[in-house]
Amino acid sequence: MSRLTVRTLEVTGDGVRVGDVIAVGGVPHTVGDVRQVLPDRRRLEFEDGNAYVLGRARTIRVVRTSVDRPG
Repeated sequence: MSRLTVRTLEVTGDGVRVGDVIAVGGVPHTVGDVRQVLPDRRRLEFEDGNAYVLGRARTIRVVRTSVDRPG
């Protein structure tokens, strides 16, 4: 049986992944796409249509889920 794990992590902008949940202004947004727009910037496109540009070295808190498979 698989188990779903939910973790809160601090990552830099270049560590943000699709599926991460980020709170912007206290409102949670799920990352739908991540694109590099400048050498030091990433554009996070959220599933709700909003977007946010984040510096690659900027630290941000994300909620990340993963499925742990028995092994």
